[in-house]
Order: sequence, then structure tokens, then C-alpha cells
Amino acid sequence: MRKGASGWLAKGLLALLVASFAVWGIGSDMLNSSVGSNVIEVGDTTVSLGEFQRDYQRNILILSQRFKTQISPDQAKQFGLAQMTINQIASRALVDEKTRKLGLSANDAAVRDNIRQQPSFQNEVKTFDRYRFEDFLRRNGYSESEYVEIVRNDLTGQQLISTLPLAITTAPKIMLDTLYAFHGEKRTADFINIEDSSVGFAPAPTDDELTEFISKHPDQFSAPEYRKISYLVFTPENFVEDTPVSDDDLKAEYESRLSEFNIPAERAVEQMIFESEDKAKAALAKINAGSSFAEIGKAELELTPEDINLGLMAKQDLLPALQDPVFALKKDEVSNPIKTVLGWHLVKVTDIKPENTKSLDEVRDQLVRDIHLRQAGDIMYQQATKIEDEFAGGATITDAGKAIGVNVETTDWIDAAGMDKSGKPAANLPISDALLRAAFDKPKGNEPEISETDDGRYFAVVVNDIADAALKPLADVKTEATESWQADWRHQEAKKKADALLVKLNGGETLEDIAKSLDLKIQTSEPVRRGGPTNSLSQPARDGLFDLQTGAYGVNVDAAGIGTIIYRIGEIVPADPATDKAAVDQMSEQIAASVRAGILSQYESHLQREIGVSIKEDLIREYF
Repeated sequence: MRKGASGWLAKGLLALLVASFAVWGIGSDMLNSSVGSNVIEVGDTTVSLGEFQRDYQRNILILSQRFKTQISPDQAKQFGLAQMTINQIASRALVDEKTRKLGLSANDAAVRDNIRQQPSFQNEVKTFDRYRFEDFLRRNGYSESEYVEIVRNDLTGQQLISTLPLAITTAPKIMLDTLYAFHGEKRTADFINIEDSSVGFAPAPTDDELTEFISKHPDQFSAPEYRKISYLVFTPENFVEDTPVSDDDLKAEYESRLSEFNIPAERAVEQMIFESEDKAKAALAKINAGSSFAEIGKAELELTPEDINLGLMAKQDLLPALQDPVFALKKDEVSNPIKTVLGWHLVKVTDIKPENTKSLDEVRDQLVRDIHLRQAGDIMYQQATKIEDEFAGGATITDAGKAIGVNVETTDWIDAAGMDKSGKPAANLPISDALLRAAFDKPKGNEPEISETDDGRYFAVVVNDIADAALKPLADVKTEATESWQADWRHQEAKKKADALLVKLNGGETLEDIAKSLDLKIQTSEPVRRGGPTNSLSQPARDGLFDLQTGAYGVNVDAAGIGTIIYRIGEIVPADPATDKAAVDQMSEQIAASVRAGILSQYESHLQREIGVSIKEDLIREYF
């Protein structure tokens, strides 16, 4: 739920600790207690309604960024965000209380190193980037001091969790053997297929029958929901200012990205590989005697000039054993035989391109553009804030767009995929799943809100009109509906035939007898596992196969969905862990992870009892 929440929680333990509340439940003694002005008490830690609201709003922000659309209050209620926030705060506070009682701490140097080493705060050369750090704080609603304390608590939390017996890497053998025997068992099915096409001619449906059929299959015969929207979108490019960039700023930008402009040395390489050193030496002797590299390649190895030509190669592109010898060669020089894992190499360097670093002048325009875009990003954030203020003051989306100089676009009818009523992409509509999701999540006449796409654009959208999804008129779909009705009729008749044959099988007839009477061939499926892939059985038939007892029969749809099969167990293949070590190891790891999760859940339950958790849920519910 929380980006930047404690590191050990963010690595998976948060989900486990939060889940433990759902597993173990918050006891009645923890709810509706009198906690004064505080809504949550965990030991000596208290959380006021205002503090809870701040965490709640931050979680809405994070969810909005994750779903690429602004989460509304109603959606937050549907997600159960208030309860999630309660769980989150209580779990975090329990750990903080315990680490404080044990005297665990993390010094400033450890906190600083942890922050500086986080990949999301590093630039292209893997050094700490203050701009990225501040951008993260801004996007997630933290002050620097808040985030520093979160990291400090993370580090102490890691110390606490390291005391638990979590070094369980393999599952208990009896549990593993039992589960693998169940999941690893394979079965084959012997079956005959009563194909729908065998039923023959289907009658023509009446209009009443078609109308009923259409009403039972609305997804097949409905027009999608259409909407008319107005929207604005702005990107850093909207706010690029052609302002001068100082030489000092250009130089600093250039030096910070120097590795980006460095072009490593390269060699144009030709190569032949021989099975033995003697053969390579013999070939080299012929080259030294006057034969060309290409001639020897053709004569000795039947290689064309294209086969021996590797093109331009940087040092790191070569096998380790070749790197230094090849880059020590002069132009047109041939190496002595070099041994690698592939054999014995003769290498010729036909061209040398020395290392080169693009000068500042060569990349000046690119640097200026990138600096302007970065500055524009700051301006864009300010403009997004300005639009939020405009919306808060009651401005329309058109007024807000004028305030920052961005045009508002209005569409005709579009569906959730951005298609117009003719099925073509709507003209000039930005390709943005986030914008379309927002447009189809909001009610007509919604208050506009600023949201962000995953590629860094901001947008706001207003729904002007809605045409609900509706069944198409019978006249528009009569031909299609008739074909579907008749196909369904044949399928139901085939199913009735198969059910009648099942009665005979249960009465003592054999599958062979039935197959012979219908002139059908008994087919055998490939071995399948529970829940495993299958080509010759449908998923319901595969599942039904594992419900059957030996000698019993089942009836189900065929793999293509155009027939009904009658099937029995053909063969049961017991699980053999010796032939499927990868699956056994994976299952062992999953079981061990489940055991570790159980230990964490039990430990949090212990902390609840030891430290105490009080939650004024009624008060929280009044506000959220």
C-alpha cells in the first residue's frame, strides 16, 4: 500500500503483517475503546484523527498513481482503504513499539547510506540524485524528515525481524511428499466426442426465441457504453522555455553524464575457430606464407567471407580470453591461436576505431534540451498544482486550461477502447489507458481532477454525456443471432445425446460398445495434471477427470467447445519427484515461504497481546 514504507515491510512483510489482521481478526477489546482524541493507540504510540487522515490521503495518492487515475472517495470505500490504513498504521506501530522497548536503533550514517543506495534515487551513473529523491518525496506526500524517520524505523525493524526463526528454506518432507503426490499425479482420459455437427439440421428460430436468446447473451449482442468527454493533457514539452543555459550549468550537466557520451574503442574483427591447436597453427602458417584469411576460411572450414566477419566489436563484446589479445593486434594483423571454450581461434583485425568521447560542443543542443525539459518538469508540476487550485475554486476544465495555456479537447462518442461508433480510433485522442480509464470511471458531469499517466503526463477529464451499453435491435443482429441460436441448439442436442449414452454406460454397457454403435473412435488424451495445461481436453473435462473414480464415466464439453465428450480414466501416472526436481524444489520453496508467513503472523499476534492495540473504529467510520 505504501511506497517508501518500511523497507522490510515493502519487501513482502507488509503484506504479511497487514494480512495477519485479516487472518487473526482485531479482537473486540481492540475496537470501540475510549481513546479520547486519538483514534489508534498501540502501547505508548497514539495516532490522532488528523494523523490518520494524512496517512489515508497519502494512500489514496499512492493508489491513484498505481492505477493511473484519481481514486474517488467512493472508490476508496470500495477498496476498504480505511481498514487497510488502520492495519498499516497498527502493524507499523507494533514494530516501532517493540524496537523501542528493546533499545534497537539506527544511527544517522546508516540511514543516510540506506537512502543514497536506493536505486530509485540514483542517476544513470549509479550515484545519488538529489532531484530524484525530492521528486519521490513530492509525489508521495512526505517531508524529508518524515521519510528519514521511516527509513530509520525500517532499519530497526530489520534488526527485530532478524531475531525470528525465518531461515526455513525447505518444506517438511512429509508435507512436501503428500502435496507433491497430489499435485504431481497425472491422468489420461479415454473419450469419444459427440460433435455438434453430428446433430444435423437445426430449425429456424422464431423472433421470440431469438429475443430470449439475445437477452441471455448480452455481451455478444450489445453495443458498448459510449461517452462524450472533454479533456486536457499537458507534458513537459508544453512548458519548455527557450531560456539561455549558462556555460557552468552545461559543463556540470556534461560532466555528470560523461559516461553516456563515451564511445568505447572498437575493432573490426574476422575470426575462424578450429577444433585443435595444431589445425589453427597450420592455418596460421599458410596465412603467413601468403594465403588470405578468407581463402583459408573457405579452404579449411568452408566459411564464406560473411561467415568469418564479426563486424565492429567493443572489448566487452568478445569472449574474455579474446579481449586483450584482439585489442593488442595492429590493423590487418592476425593473432596466434587463442584457446576459448569454443575452440582455437585465429583472429584478424581489419580496422581500428579508438575510444572517443563526444565533446561538449557535439552534445550541446541535447544537453540544453534536456535541461529545459527538466526545468519544464518543475514548471509542469507547478502548473498541475495551479490547476488543482483552479478546480478547488470551482473552475471548469475549460477555464483551468486557459489558466495555464493548454487547450481543452472534446470528443464525439467514444467507447472504453477509444473507438468511435464506426469502430475506428477517435481522432486526436491521446493514446493513454489512464485517461480512458478515468473517463469511464467517472459519472456524468464529474468535478475535474488532475491525474498523472505512467509516462509523466498530467491530464484532467470531464464526462459530458453517457450512452449506456444496450442490446442492439433484433433487426441489426438477426442473422448473427440466428446462427448463434442454431449452433447453441445443436450443442444442447449433442449434450442430451451424450447424457442418454451416459445412462447406458452406468447401466453396464462399455465405452467400446458405444463407440462401435456410433462408428466413433475412442481417443486418448495426453497425460494431464490437476490444473495443468491440456490440448485435448477442455478445462471442465480436465477437472472432472480428477473427480472420477476408476470405472466411472463423465460428460463434458470438448476442447474446442463444439462437441460433448464422454470420458473415463485411461491411466493414472503417480507423481515421480525424481523426474521433476524443478517442480519439487519450487513447491518446497512455496511451502517454506508459507511457514515463514505463519511465523510472522503469529509474532504479530503476540505483539498485539503484549503491547495492546486500541482502535476507535466508529469515529474513523464517521469520517471515512
